[in-house]
Order: sequence, then C-alpha cells, then structure tokens
Amino acid sequence: MLSAAQDLDNRRPVWDALASMFRDRDASSSRAWRSQLLAASPYDALDLEEILITEVYPICWSKLNAAADEPLAFASGALEAMILRREASPQIVARLVELGRLAVPRSREWQATKAAIASLRCAAADGQVCGQA
Repeated sequence: MLSAAQDLDNRRPVWDALASMFRDRDASSSRAWRSQLLAASPYDALDLEEILITEVYPICWSKLNAAADEPLAFASGALEAMILRREASPQIVARLVELGRLAVPRSREWQATKAAIASLRCAAADGQVCGQA
C-alpha cells in the first residue's frame, strides 16, 4: 500500500468515510454511504482497517467523548492536514495507534461496516466466489 502522501486521491474519500464513524453521533446512520464509498475504494479490508487504525483513529479518537453540543465535523481539509502532519508528535501518535489496534477491531460499527463492504463487493462481483472485502 502506498503512503498516504503518495495516494491522496484515493485516501481523501476513504478518510472522510472512516471519520464519519467518529463524526456522527449515530454512526450507523451513515453506514450505507460509508460502506458504498469504501467498497468502491481500491483498498482491501485489511488496508482499510490499517488506514482506520493508523491514520484516522489517532486524529479522531477524541471525538468519541465529545460533549453533546460540541461540533463533531472538521473544517474542510483539516482532517487531511492533521493526518499528513501527525508525525509531529510520534510518541503520542504511537500510543493512539496502539489503542486503536485494541479498540477498532472490536468496534461493532467497524464490524458492521466491514460486513456491508464485503456484501457490496460480493454483489458487484456478479456471481464470482465471494470472500473477504
């Protein structure tokens, strides 16, 4: 998989879709949109989970405990800028990645999203043997 900086055109919509799990109070409400976008991406399920854990989670994790009246969205381009400069605090990012490796695979919303991606890709395969997303 190419680095984020080398693959911005493919990463931008994926980042936006994955960030919706943190941005939306009810993440399941955006699951269909998120799953369709991620299914259409060039990344397999393992790559998507790695992008979620190492690129999106370290930036968005604080949104999980945001106050009810606090806006959850990032300004246009802010998420990308934060992801691309996250190396500025490598120790903090490393700790958040470790936390993400524990939390993300167990997330019910991520599991449901992965299942929806697999279903969409299977349907798009038009009768071919379906495996993982």
